[in-house]
Amino acid sequence: MTAFSRAEKSTHTIQVIIEIRSLNSKNLDMILRLAPTYFVFEDQIKQMIKQYIKRGRIETMISIQENIESQDRFEANLDRATEYLKVLNQVIDHFQLKHTIGLRDIMRAGNIIKPLEKENDLEAVEPLVMACLQQALEDICVMRATEGKALYHDIENRLNDMGQSLNKITTLANEQLDYYCQKLQERIATLTHNMVEIDQTRIAQEAAILADRSDISEEITRLESHIEQFRTLMSENQPVGRKLNFLLQEIGRELNTIGSKSGNAEISRIIVNLKSEHERIREQIQNIE
Repeated sequence: MTAFSRAEKSTHTIQVIIEIRSLNSKNLDMILRLAPTYFVFEDQIKQMIKQYIKRGRIETMISIQENIESQDRFEANLDRATEYLKVLNQVIDHFQLKHTIGLRDIMRAGNIIKPLEKENDLEAVEPLVMACLQQALEDICVMRATEGKALYHDIENRLNDMGQSLNKITTLANEQLDYYCQKLQERIATLTHNMVEIDQTRIAQEAAILADRSDISEEITRLESHIEQFRTLMSENQPVGRKLNFLLQEIGRELNTIGSKSGNAEISRIIVNLKSEHERIREQIQNIE
């Protein structure tokens, strides 16, 4: 599911900013953007992400800034300044120049004054990073849950529509025998121009054979069972995206079988609509963890 979160933690010397973006994916794909200095935290970060998220493309960007108080503090490179001053004096003495060396002359050497540098304190950074990551993950899970609820209601409505359509198919299937009797009578009457007396017993036998060949009662029963299992899985408080996807494949197979076995035009029309709803649900399932 698509979602985004941002968290920030800081002390007087360290600032951590974490942004997480969640995108749709069949598997758990983790993309981590982190400065090489802090790659030592990579495994720990990925393990925490796995605890919160089981499916999706998770892009995590972590910005770490240390020594915040020292950013406006500088130090002098006295060794460089001393060497530069020594060379300047040699030039002045060699050419017997009348020149007094000042600060501006020394500063022309460059890098005489530079920002104060400190080593990275990984022990101090680690707990701050993990706390910030936990907050970002909790926030993104809340957003994903909100989207999940919306998907739940949308799919539930579609399942209800599918259930109503199945009830219509069941009613039509129970009328198959009468349907085939009528079709046979109409066909024979058309071919014989109503000049041959129709044997009702023989018509009933042929209609029964056709109705038996196109019997879809087992498929309807399995389809109703699959839909009920689908509802049960959606109510579980754990990742069920893969299971739902598999169950949806089974629902698709039953719909195809009903469509191919039934010779009733109205049933075929309903199956086309059901396949359309099935495809919409399939697209939504790709977003579910």
